[in-house]
Amino acid sequence: MNTKTNADKSTPLALDLTGYFAGLAPVEDAQTHKINTPQQEQKLSEEAVIGESKLTSNGFFVRINEAAPRRKPRNTPPVVLVIEDDDTTAAVIVGALEANNYKVTRASNRQQIVDGMKLAPDLVLLDVMLPDANGFDVLARMRGARDFVDTPVLMLTSLGALDDILKGLKLGANGYLTKPAKSKALLDAIKQVLA
Repeated sequence: MNTKTNADKSTPLALDLTGYFAGLAPVEDAQTHKINTPQQEQKLSEEAVIGESKLTSNGFFVRINEAAPRRKPRNTPPVVLVIEDDDTTAAVIVGALEANNYKVTRASNRQQIVDGMKLAPDLVLLDVMLPDANGFDVLARMRGARDFVDTPVLMLTSLGALDDILKGLKLGANGYLTKPAKSKALLDAIKQVLA
């Protein structure tokens, strides 16, 4: 298990979704708690409208959220945590990623998400509708926890309405795709986020 240096220098890298990040050191950077200005809200709304249009016409929308934290992969090959509860969809995603030299771990429920986050993934592909968790809530908690605030997240969900896209962007998603996402679009989005 990886260990991350926190305030007490001994807290293991962990994600407790039973208490939704209970015990994790909160983010100390005030910017992560800031309220968007009206101009930022307007820009996000405009981008969500564009995203909804692209989702309707192309089936996917990739937008790198400039406000979301980004980092270079620490691992070679990069570790991708695929949070997806549908076995068929997960098999297609995992197969495409493994064929392109990514190390992939899959999670389909809270406990598996906790276990997957212990690997300190370089990227999380995050579904919204899970049997015992909500992906938007997981993303919000990640952005509020020091251990995971800078972990890139691509939302990968069947929810493609304007409100859903806007919610993902406001919470700090690095990109947004709807299922079924084409392998090329998914791989291109991952490359952009990890660049």
